[in-house]
Amino acid sequence: MIKEAFCRFWHHWKVLLKDPAYFASLLIGMSLLIAAYIVNFWASTYNDTQIYISVGDLIIDNIPVVNLHFLFTWGMYLLMVGIFAYPILFKPEIAPFCMKTFALLIFLRCGFILLTNIGPPAGFYYDGNYVGGNILSDFLFRNDLFFSGHTAYPFLAFLLFKETKILKWFFLGGSIIMAVTVLFMHVHYSIDVFAAFFITYGIYSLSDKIFNKLNVRFSTRIRLHGWAAFNKLKDFANKHKPSI
Repeated sequence: MIKEAFCRFWHHWKVLLKDPAYFASLLIGMSLLIAAYIVNFWASTYNDTQIYISVGDLIIDNIPVVNLHFLFTWGMYLLMVGIFAYPILFKPEIAPFCMKTFALLIFLRCGFILLTNIGPPAGFYYDGNYVGGNILSDFLFRNDLFFSGHTAYPFLAFLLFKETKILKWFFLGGSIIMAVTVLFMHVHYSIDVFAAFFITYGIYSLSDKIFNKLNVRFSTRIRLHGWAAFNKLKDFANKHKPSI
């Protein structure tokens, strides 16, 4: 079974990479995603050199600060691994679309970060309440607030993988859990969380319209030349093999 899964994985990628449009789209998607993370790091770093005041928030001003660091870090790691692993291993035909859409979301968030000049909420969890560190908390920023990436990224995965029932509910649940987590840790305002759902849906809809033709082309190529089609052709050849 593992061997068959690997053969299917290899065959799908081999079929798609023979398509010049797919190869170019994949390179563009990877380049945009890398550029988006670089710009995101720059925007967040620049914003943290500024001092902004906190503002009131009806919700978080009335809930305690709770230590949900494990979910904030390792929960997010799990979600991000799933987001990138699924298209690579099981749906390579949507990999370029996923990369471009995530890049578009990150670029937009960078712009909003620079435009929304407010300080972290009162009780911000990482102001002296946390001792220790890991990869994510070592690169934690204070002023990259609007909108919440912890909420937006898994919600975008829910939209991208909505045809897979178990996976889509996993990412929707992950998005809601992350929303609750950042609110109780006071690392985001409630507007950062609620707006993330609407902005993410808008980005997905825009990206889907822009890249729809390519998505159809790559999906059609998989249907025509994918593993199932390959097995049917092989079975047909075996049945009609001339006897000696």
